[in-house]
Amino acid sequence: MAATSDSGLGHGTNGSPQGNVEEIIYPSQEAANETANTNPIPPKYVPTSKHEPGHNYGSINPIKTNEEGQRLLDSGIHDGKQIYNISDNGDIVKFQPDKTPNNGYHAYKVTKPRDIPPSVLKALLNNGKISLTDYNKYRKGKK
Repeated sequence: MAATSDSGLGHGTNGSPQGNVEEIIYPSQEAANETANTNPIPPKYVPTSKHEPGHNYGSINPIKTNEEGQRLLDSGIHDGKQIYNISDNGDIVKFQPDKTPNNGYHAYKVTKPRDIPPSVLKALLNNGKISLTDYNKYRKGKK
C-alpha cells in the first residue's frame, strides 16, 4: 500500500526520525517559549518556604538571593510552563509557576536527572552552561 502523505519518518529507517537532534528538539522548544511569553506580566521570582531546609517538602531551593533567582528566571530555558537554569553553585533548578496574579515562580533543585527534558539539556549544552560530559551523564541519569 502506498503512503499518501509524508509522516516525517524516513523510509527504510524502521520508523527512526530523520535529521539531527537540533532539528527535532528546537521546534518544540520554540513553541514552549512562545507559549510562555503570552503572559503580559513578566515572571517574578518568589521563593516559597516549602523548599527551605527543614520543611521536608520536595527538594531544597539552592538559590541564595532574590537577585540570583530573578536573574536565573529571566535567562532560563522554557519547557512548557516550567523554566530551567543552573544556579550559581552549579545545581540545575526548575522554576515552577505559582498561578499568582503577579506571575510568580518558585524554584527548587532538580534531583532526578531524568526529569530534565532532553530539549532543556541540549539548550544548556549549546549555551555553554554544562559540558558535553555532564550532558551525557544527565541523559543517562547518572549526574
